[in-house]
Amino acid sequence: MRVSEMLRDRFATSRLTVPYNWFCTFTLALVAIGCGGGTSSVAPPPPPPPPPAAATPAFWPVPGSYSQTQAGQMVTLTDATAAATIYYATDGTTPTTSSTVYANPITITATATIKAIATASGFSTSAVASGSYTLTLPGTGPTVAVVVTTDDQTRKLTAQPSVSFSTASGGSNVVYMDETEVYQPIEGFGAATTDTAMYNLIEIAKAKQPAQFTQAVSDLFTRQGNGIGLSFLRNPMGASDLARSVYSFDDNNGTADPTLANFSIAHDQADIIPFLLLAKAANPQIKIMANPWSPPGWMKTSNSMIGGSLLATPTTVYDSFSNYFVQYIQAYKSAGITIDYISLQNEPLFVPSNYPGMCMPATSTSTDCASSTDQQTALFGHVLPALSAANLTTKVLVYDHNWDRGDYPQNVLVANQANLSQIAGVAWHGYGGTPGVMTVIHNMFPTIGQYETEHSGFVTNADQASIDFPEIIQNMRNWARAFVKWSLSVDENQGPHTGGCSTCSPIALVNSSTGNITYSIEYYTLGHFSKYVLPGANRVFSSNAQGIVTAAFVNPATDKVLVAYNTSAATQTFEVQWGTQSFTYTLPALAAATFTWSGTQGAGVPAYTVSAKSQIQASSFNSTAGLNVPANYQTWGLETELTSDTNGGFDVGFASDGNYAVYKNVDFGTGVTGVTARLACQQSPGNCGGTLEFHLDSNAGTLIASVTIPSTGGFQTWQTTAPVAVSGASGVHDLYVVFRAPASGTTSLGNLNWFQFN
Repeated sequence: MRVSEMLRDRFATSRLTVPYNWFCTFTLALVAIGCGGGTSSVAPPPPPPPPPAAATPAFWPVPGSYSQTQAGQMVTLTDATAAATIYYATDGTTPTTSSTVYANPITITATATIKAIATASGFSTSAVASGSYTLTLPGTGPTVAVVVTTDDQTRKLTAQPSVSFSTASGGSNVVYMDETEVYQPIEGFGAATTDTAMYNLIEIAKAKQPAQFTQAVSDLFTRQGNGIGLSFLRNPMGASDLARSVYSFDDNNGTADPTLANFSIAHDQADIIPFLLLAKAANPQIKIMANPWSPPGWMKTSNSMIGGSLLATPTTVYDSFSNYFVQYIQAYKSAGITIDYISLQNEPLFVPSNYPGMCMPATSTSTDCASSTDQQTALFGHVLPALSAANLTTKVLVYDHNWDRGDYPQNVLVANQANLSQIAGVAWHGYGGTPGVMTVIHNMFPTIGQYETEHSGFVTNADQASIDFPEIIQNMRNWARAFVKWSLSVDENQGPHTGGCSTCSPIALVNSSTGNITYSIEYYTLGHFSKYVLPGANRVFSSNAQGIVTAAFVNPATDKVLVAYNTSAATQTFEVQWGTQSFTYTLPALAAATFTWSGTQGAGVPAYTVSAKSQIQASSFNSTAGLNVPANYQTWGLETELTSDTNGGFDVGFASDGNYAVYKNVDFGTGVTGVTARLACQQSPGNCGGTLEFHLDSNAGTLIASVTIPSTGGFQTWQTTAPVAVSGASGVHDLYVVFRAPASGTTSLGNLNWFQFN
């Protein structure tokens, strides 16, 4: 009996008259229970909160579909709660703490569903995790090696269980690969050997951590072990925006030296040349591009390496400028280093205020910046003749600036198309515009190459991997022969440097105090390509799929490489169709995989067929062209760009009247009745209301459908059109999708993401 009950009964038995409030006050003092009658009460202490649940177990590889090998698929379970115990079941039942304890990867050899829970001291049991795996039968085709990088960076260029090809075709989300359709040769992937990078690696890392430095040279330039095999380096001629001081190779205390009598590369002999020799020894296939951020100040209107433009008078300044390149190339050759390419000026349309730079417009009639000198005159009138007179085989890359000014290389080259033998190509940077412009410039000048020569990562980017993977793939799909990051190294403060970029991220990070070397995520994103796609490889055709973008290659030894990236926020399963064989794979959101294999593409004419009833990604075109008006690059085809539409990927746009894309081997079967398209258009500054025409076998072939391009309110505001009737389409055809302009104007006609027949 409780004390309060005993007192209550005692008072009741003795018939004593006790005030109610006195009784409550007395009993509250004893047992702290609440009473009415207007007095304050004290609530009982709340029960302790339940323990938090343990983290839900995670699966790797992610649940999905895979092409099985003889060894089966190994599934790993992990849990984020410390010291958690995982219990699982594979028979479809919900696991309990009496189920099997997870200790080793689970081998599955057929379709299975794994369910798992986790427990841990101080935690309640987790929610049930469920993962279903669909495995095809073991294939008899080539075995495919797989490496993966995930967006959470728990896996970075990490080997996965292999998959295998089987004799099969079709699927709901297919990537088609055809190695008989060959595009550009690949020269390499790399970064810039800035003064900052070389100081960090030679004077800090090599001095303080010699063993780490030696390993880093192997990691960066070989493919042994963890090596990623970088094979294209950009070497600044003098100070850049990542340099410890402002210097050229003939400063001469600001006094003019037109004969370059005081030219010297002594600065580079301390750090840069020794490193380049080590890199070339590790990878003899390395190609080197060199270019100035500014020539010596005495050659310029500013009399400084900062600002200004090349002097127009006396006329000998053009020749001094040209001989500056000649002496540099010769001096490097004497040091044992071949300079394969030069460009005349880094970012010629940008004149920085706190690091070297120079205005160099495309032609004498350009009005982009204040200059009486220009690249076309310097190049064809002086630099190329000087290189030829010195018997130098170094070739030139024009422009060396952003994708948003395709008119610059067009204007430099268009009047000199008969004199391009010493022009290797066009150099591009990634800070504006879209890589798609490289395709239309390639169409205008098909005998020269396209090179992406700079795009830095930034420490301010929240997810650099999700920027790198689609960008490198899009570069490769648009004729790039090289992809070059910015500085090979910086320290923990993104330096040291004078002026310039204070947020640029490197491939290798050197701690300025200890000399320790670590690698950024860019080492791994670049490595997905540089480690497996060898110099001399050729890009070949591959399509994109829903949520998946790809680039495919055949190496000199004929082994095959396919890089795929999931641009969507959801897991994506896709099938890779190669000739008459295929395999299936599942990628988590924002993850990349590189697939490599050997073998012969299966026979088949055509090599593949695409079902017209599948969703065909517009960016999967085999080729693009247009009305091809001389001196108007925008009429030479369509450009791809990143899209913010569902599942990400690339759309096709920058459309002018008559621009078209070609999709080979589209199978209409016995016929289709309608077509829908995913379109976006902004009326101002665009011209919406034109049509998207579908033709068979040529851009003037049988017209089977015409879709009106709606005004959607933005070039990334997407709308799926209502089905439009199709007539006259059956069997297998090459499909030509043509943009036609409305009366309001002939450019900016809208963007196309995908289309589908039904």
